[in-house]
Amino acid sequence: MENKIVPEMLQMIGQAVPEEVSIAISDGTQYLYYQPSSNIDLKISPGDQVPIGSATHKALMERGKVGHQVESRIFGVPYYGLSLPLFRGGEVMGCITAIYPLQSVPLANPQPRLSFLIGKGEDGWLPIPLHEIVYISSHEGKTLLHSASGSYPNKYSMSELEYMLPPERFARCHRSYFVNLESIGFIHPHFHSTFMLEMKDKQKTRVPVSQTYASTFRQLLGF
Repeated sequence: MENKIVPEMLQMIGQAVPEEVSIAISDGTQYLYYQPSSNIDLKISPGDQVPIGSATHKALMERGKVGHQVESRIFGVPYYGLSLPLFRGGEVMGCITAIYPLQSVPLANPQPRLSFLIGKGEDGWLPIPLHEIVYISSHEGKTLLHSASGSYPNKYSMSELEYMLPPERFARCHRSYFVNLESIGFIHPHFHSTFMLEMKDKQKTRVPVSQTYASTFRQLLGF
């Protein structure tokens, strides 16, 4: 199957995909080919099963072209996938996916750059500039913005914030935490190749980096 699908798909895309975009090719159930870029690498290997929730899986199930933002819980890093299934004799034989980092999403109408988030105070709402947010946490579905002035509830879920926050400033390090990269004071080694981040707030709050995000986090910070 691989010998037939991969050359055909590579011929289809030709020079249409920029060099900074990663490419994944699958049959109906597993990846056959993967070409990472310098901008984003999902660490896919030929033979890996196509996970539920990925852009490739969505295109295979819907039997049509898909543009899909994927949460970091799937591959450890969020991405935007443009997936196109390949048909032969009316049957889906495979799929090709162009993989973009979120900051390079090919949108027809780019969204305005986010510069603050709204926190709920006792008497109203407080706009908090992103650079003042030390970290963001979630507990029992409640999102909190933590700054030097206090902690404030925010209406967005962690999944929504993952697509909104600028990746050059914020990184997801755990299913329940985002951290402001400029607010990390120290990185402590922890169990099973994970880490504990000591933040620069007065409390020197410690935020965990889970196994799911450890490799991507190390790559992002360069250690």
